Amino acid sequence: MYKPLTSPSLTAAITAFAIAAAQPAWAETPPRYDQVTQASTPVADAYFAAYIARDWDKLETLLDDEASFQDESAELVFGGLRSQGKAAMMKRFREGYASLTHMSFKPQRTFHAGHIAIYEGDLDWGLDIGDGVVVESETPMVVILRVEDGKIVRHRDNVDYAPFLARLRALRAQS
Repeated sequence: MYKPLTSPSLTAAITAFAIAAAQPAWAETPPRYDQVTQASTPVADAYFAAYIARDWDKLETLLDDEASFQDESAELVFGGLRSQGKAAMMKRFREGYASLTHMSFKPQRTFHAGHIAIYEGDLDWGLDIGDGVVVESETPMVVILRVEDGKIVRHRDNVDYAPFLARLRALRAQS
Protein backbone atom coordinates (compact mmCIF):
# COMPACT_ATOMS: atom_id res chain seq x y z
CA MET A 1 0.00 0.00 0.00
CA TYR A 2 1.23 3.47 -0.94
CA LYS A 3 2.12 5.71 1.96
CA PRO A 4 2.70 9.39 1.12
CA LEU A 5 5.98 10.78 2.37
CA THR A 6 5.04 13.40 4.87
CA SER A 7 6.96 14.81 7.69
CA PRO A 8 7.20 18.28 9.14
CA SER A 9 10.74 18.76 7.81
CA LEU A 10 9.85 17.53 4.29
CA THR A 11 6.74 19.72 4.20
CA ALA A 12 8.81 22.71 5.35
CA ALA A 13 11.47 22.03 2.71
CA ILE A 14 8.88 21.76 -0.07
CA THR A 15 7.16 24.94 1.09
CA ALA A 16 10.46 26.85 1.24
CA PHE A 17 11.37 25.63 -2.26
CA ALA A 18 7.96 26.64 -3.65
CA ILE A 19 8.20 30.11 -2.12
CA ALA A 20 11.74 30.62 -3.42
CA ALA A 21 10.78 29.43 -6.91
CA ALA A 22 7.85 31.85 -7.00
CA GLN A 23 10.03 34.88 -6.20
CA PRO A 24 11.07 37.10 -9.10
CA ALA A 25 14.76 37.08 -9.99
CA TRP A 26 15.29 40.53 -8.49
CA ALA A 27 13.90 39.46 -5.09
CA GLU A 28 17.29 38.04 -4.08
CA THR A 29 19.37 40.82 -5.63
CA PRO A 30 18.19 44.41 -5.45
CA PRO A 31 17.40 45.82 -8.87
CA ARG A 32 20.01 48.03 -10.49
CA TYR A 33 17.24 50.22 -11.92
CA ASP A 34 18.62 53.52 -10.62
CA GLN A 35 22.16 52.69 -11.69
CA VAL A 36 21.10 51.60 -15.17
CA THR A 37 18.87 54.66 -15.57
CA GLN A 38 21.67 56.97 -14.47
CA ALA A 39 24.16 55.38 -16.88
CA SER A 40 21.71 55.23 -19.82
CA THR A 41 20.36 58.77 -19.57
CA PRO A 42 23.36 60.75 -20.90
CA VAL A 43 23.86 58.28 -23.77
CA ALA A 44 20.21 58.47 -24.83
CA ASP A 45 20.09 62.26 -24.47
CA ALA A 46 23.27 62.73 -26.54
CA TYR A 47 21.98 60.37 -29.24
CA PHE A 48 18.57 62.06 -29.38
CA ALA A 49 20.18 65.51 -29.61
CA ALA A 50 22.42 64.30 -32.45
CA TYR A 51 19.41 62.75 -34.22
CA ILE A 52 17.39 65.97 -34.12
CA ALA A 53 20.43 68.04 -35.14
CA ARG A 54 21.15 65.54 -37.93
CA ASP A 55 24.70 65.26 -36.62
CA TRP A 56 25.29 61.83 -38.13
CA ASP A 57 28.97 61.68 -37.14
CA LYS A 58 28.14 62.17 -33.45
CA LEU A 59 25.15 59.83 -33.64
CA GLU A 60 27.26 57.07 -35.23
CA THR A 61 29.64 57.01 -32.25
CA LEU A 62 26.71 56.23 -29.95
CA LEU A 63 25.35 53.26 -31.94
CA ASP A 64 25.98 49.60 -31.21
CA ASP A 65 27.13 47.64 -34.27
CA GLU A 66 23.92 45.55 -34.13
CA ALA A 67 21.56 48.48 -33.48
CA SER A 68 18.21 48.73 -35.24
CA PHE A 69 15.93 51.54 -36.40
CA GLN A 70 12.26 51.31 -37.19
CA ASP A 71 9.38 53.68 -37.89
CA GLU A 72 6.30 51.54 -38.43
CA SER A 73 4.11 54.64 -38.49
CA ALA A 74 5.80 55.70 -41.76
CA GLU A 75 4.78 52.55 -43.63
CA LEU A 76 1.82 54.10 -45.44
CA VAL A 77 3.66 57.36 -46.13
CA PHE A 78 7.25 56.46 -47.01
CA GLY A 79 7.16 52.68 -47.14
CA GLY A 80 8.81 50.45 -44.60
CA LEU A 81 11.45 52.29 -42.60
CA ARG A 82 13.57 49.56 -41.07
CA SER A 83 17.32 49.30 -40.76
CA GLN A 84 19.28 46.55 -39.04
CA GLY A 85 22.87 47.21 -38.02
CA LYS A 86 24.89 50.35 -37.60
CA ALA A 87 25.99 50.52 -41.25
CA ALA A 88 22.41 50.24 -42.54
CA MET A 89 21.18 52.85 -40.07
CA MET A 90 23.89 55.31 -41.02
CA LYS A 91 23.16 54.80 -44.72
CA ARG A 92 19.47 55.52 -44.05
CA PHE A 93 20.23 58.63 -42.04
CA ARG A 94 22.93 60.05 -44.33
CA GLU A 95 21.14 59.28 -47.60
CA GLY A 96 17.47 58.87 -46.74
CA TYR A 97 17.33 61.91 -44.51
CA ALA A 98 19.32 64.10 -46.95
CA SER A 99 16.06 65.67 -48.16
CA LEU A 100 15.27 67.03 -44.71
CA THR A 101 15.72 70.78 -44.60
CA HIS A 102 15.53 71.02 -40.82
CA MET A 103 14.32 69.25 -37.68
CA SER A 104 13.60 70.71 -34.27
CA PHE A 105 11.83 69.06 -31.37
CA LYS A 106 9.45 70.65 -28.89
CA PRO A 107 9.37 68.23 -25.95
CA GLN A 108 6.16 67.61 -24.04
CA ARG A 109 7.45 64.76 -21.90
CA THR A 110 10.72 62.91 -21.56
CA PHE A 111 11.58 60.14 -19.18
CA HIS A 112 14.25 57.55 -18.62
CA ALA A 113 13.49 54.14 -17.16
CA GLY A 114 16.35 51.70 -16.87
CA HIS A 115 17.55 50.93 -20.38
CA ILE A 116 14.71 52.90 -22.01
CA ALA A 117 14.44 56.59 -22.89
CA ILE A 118 11.21 58.08 -24.23
CA TYR A 119 10.91 61.47 -25.91
CA GLU A 120 7.40 62.72 -26.64
CA GLY A 121 6.66 66.02 -28.33
CA ASP A 122 6.21 67.78 -31.63
CA LEU A 123 8.71 67.57 -34.46
CA ASP A 124 8.97 70.71 -36.62
CA TRP A 125 10.53 69.58 -39.88
CA GLY A 126 10.79 70.24 -43.58
CA LEU A 127 11.16 67.79 -46.44
CA ASP A 128 12.38 68.83 -49.89
CA ILE A 129 10.28 66.75 -52.29
CA GLY A 130 11.96 68.16 -55.39
CA ASP A 131 11.25 70.92 -57.92
CA GLY A 132 11.83 73.51 -55.21
CA VAL A 133 8.90 72.26 -53.12
CA VAL A 134 9.50 71.92 -49.38
CA VAL A 135 6.79 70.44 -47.20
CA GLU A 136 6.96 72.05 -43.76
CA SER A 137 4.99 70.48 -40.95
CA GLU A 138 4.80 69.96 -37.23
CA THR A 139 3.97 66.39 -36.31
CA PRO A 140 3.41 64.68 -32.96
CA MET A 141 6.24 62.24 -32.34
CA VAL A 142 7.36 59.65 -29.80
CA VAL A 143 10.91 58.30 -29.94
CA ILE A 144 11.84 55.25 -27.88
CA LEU A 145 15.50 54.36 -27.43
CA ARG A 146 17.13 51.40 -25.72
CA VAL A 147 20.64 51.71 -24.29
CA GLU A 148 22.83 48.75 -23.39
CA ASP A 149 26.48 48.89 -22.38
CA GLY A 150 26.72 52.58 -23.21
CA LYS A 151 25.40 52.27 -26.78
CA ILE A 152 22.04 52.66 -28.50
CA VAL A 153 20.80 49.22 -29.52
CA ARG A 154 17.26 50.13 -30.64
CA HIS A 155 15.65 53.30 -32.00
CA ARG A 156 11.91 53.43 -32.65
CA ASP A 157 10.13 56.45 -34.13
CA ASN A 158 6.37 56.81 -33.91
CA VAL A 159 5.04 59.81 -35.83
CA ASP A 160 1.55 61.09 -36.62
CA TYR A 161 2.11 61.93 -40.29
CA ALA A 162 -1.40 63.43 -40.76
CA PRO A 163 -0.18 67.07 -40.51
CA PHE A 164 2.59 66.34 -43.02
CA LEU A 165 0.14 64.73 -45.46
CA ALA A 166 -2.34 67.60 -45.08
CA ARG A 167 0.40 70.13 -45.86
CA LEU A 168 1.59 68.04 -48.83
CA ARG A 169 -1.98 67.90 -50.24
CA ALA A 170 -2.37 71.65 -49.79
CA LEU A 171 0.89 72.34 -51.63
CA ARG A 172 -0.06 70.03 -54.48
CA ALA A 173 -3.46 71.69 -54.78
CA GLN A 174 -1.75 75.10 -55.19
CA SER A 175 0.34 73.93 -58.14
